[in-house]
Amino acid sequence: MVRRALAVSLLSVLLGGCTTSPPCYPPAYFAPPPEAPYLAEDIRITTEAGHVLAGTLTLPTDAERPLPAVVLISGSHAQNRDHVATNRTPINAYRPFRQLADALSRRGIAVLRMDDRGVGCSGGGPLAQVTASERADDTRAGLEFLALRRDVAARRLGLLGLSEGANIALLIAATDPSIEAIVTLAASATPGWDVYVSQQRLLVQNDIFTDRERERLAAGVDTETVLAERTRRFRREVAQGKWGPWWQQFLEIDPSVYARDVTCPALILHGDRDSNVPVAHAELIADAMRSGGNEDVTVEILAGHNHLFLEDPDGFFRRYEELLSHTNQVSEEILALIADWLVQHLRSEAGPR
Repeated sequence: MVRRALAVSLLSVLLGGCTTSPPCYPPAYFAPPPEAPYLAEDIRITTEAGHVLAGTLTLPTDAERPLPAVVLISGSHAQNRDHVATNRTPINAYRPFRQLADALSRRGIAVLRMDDRGVGCSGGGPLAQVTASERADDTRAGLEFLALRRDVAARRLGLLGLSEGANIALLIAATDPSIEAIVTLAASATPGWDVYVSQQRLLVQNDIFTDRERERLAAGVDTETVLAERTRRFRREVAQGKWGPWWQQFLEIDPSVYARDVTCPALILHGDRDSNVPVAHAELIADAMRSGGNEDVTVEILAGHNHLFLEDPDGFFRRYEELLSHTNQVSEEILALIADWLVQHLRSEAGPR
């Protein structure tokens, strides 16, 4: 249904349309490169809800124990531990969480990344029916797992999230004093309705309409009216419960409210070509944190980068698949920026406190 596709494109991190989820890969699939100064441990974590999450923990071999550690949190689509939503090429070549784990563990930081509920080797799901608050509980299970390990420093734990994962990082850090630092990549700062309207406006600007909307336009109705009608219709369907609990929470929850309660150091990254979440949200999140008294907030706006943190001339999310056919690696400069900041704030090269 075209109308449903228009709404579902709202938080598309990779692409719209049907995809084939990545399978349950064997541990060897996530093994580090032969020369890497870290090991990869296949892990299983049982959550309070009862499902088992599968993941990979990369452990530096040349750093003093106990190690600082970071949990990576994926975006809104069902993705595996590498942040891959499909086994289709060329899309599955974009594996930002594998890159991040490699970059951080080469700098002495342990990294836990997990398959989402119902994806890969993890149980539970389907993720489409799971709210951000429930996903936060999955991340908390990962944090608890790390805190119990003797080779991990329980007082030097951090979070790094992309898209919805960034908002989940904010949600957890607002209430968990054990979080030492967070990195947000493309976090949103307003209720989801604002993001929805922003993305729908982009669709309209790019001449993406239903057949019925084209009939209305041909009859002389202007695009702003069509956009308003689309939004009213979607609001009505959400109120009627047709879109499920994830949409209901996403559309109403205000991330800036809990961002005010984040007191740990924060690095906020955003691409200025981001069409999923407008770049202005980066400063809005930072302002919210600072208004709550947080004095260690760093914002980095990446020129010419989109929501995937890839170089992109216009960033329009409906062209991601084309882009990924020739650009699928997060740059070494961005990886180094994140690693440098986390090394400093998790004191990964200073030994345990």
